[in-house]
Amino acid sequence: MNPLFLIPVALLIAGVCFMIYMNKKHKAVKTEIDLDAERTRYDVYKKELLADDFSQLKTWMKDKPIEAFTTGSIPQSLANKIQEMATEGLKNVALSTVGLKLKNLETDCFWVLSGNDLHFFITNALGALEEHIVFDHFRIEEAKMQYAGVLKQHLGVYLKTSEEYLPQIHRLTFQIDGDTLSLEVHDRLSYVPDPTDILNLKKQFLTRAKYQVVGEKFVEIVQDKFPNLKIV
Repeated sequence: MNPLFLIPVALLIAGVCFMIYMNKKHKAVKTEIDLDAERTRYDVYKKELLADDFSQLKTWMKDKPIEAFTTGSIPQSLANKIQEMATEGLKNVALSTVGLKLKNLETDCFWVLSGNDLHFFITNALGALEEHIVFDHFRIEEAKMQYAGVLKQHLGVYLKTSEEYLPQIHRLTFQIDGDTLSLEVHDRLSYVPDPTDILNLKKQFLTRAKYQVVGEKFVEIVQDKFPNLKIV
């Protein structure tokens, strides 16, 4: 037998063994994280993330207070709606003014609650701020919120085992001059593991927990401030 033939076979076996090892380690580390205990550290985690991983929000808010924050997204249905409006000559001027700012579906978006205003930030492909839309309390008091399931759009192919890490979303719908504008709120901050932490599963799980604790609190805090957003 040609010894060169054994090389790819050995690599395949090594790869399979490594995957089995990582799956076992994944399950073991996961059991070490008590999410309920992590939730008691919300204030600490919020402060940490604003000082480090999401410090750009403080810059964008220009020292305005940040009561809660999370990531969000622009639904594909809205992009289609804006396109239809453009085709029809943008008949609703108020909606089109806001809608045209929501043209980028693929980049990160953020929600920030500050006082009685909701701020929606849209970034470009480099993560820099591209658009900043403010919904004041008059808009919010006329808005509605509903649960909309797991976010799967724009994420491509994913493993079934990773579905638990996909954000649950709530759809926040505003009334603008008789028309509606819906945007998505995520129950966790967007997390992409640092390549240097790819084998450090404990750090990955702790970071995911921190991102979830801070993100999921956003809806609760907003609904407490604006009871009309509570889901009945």
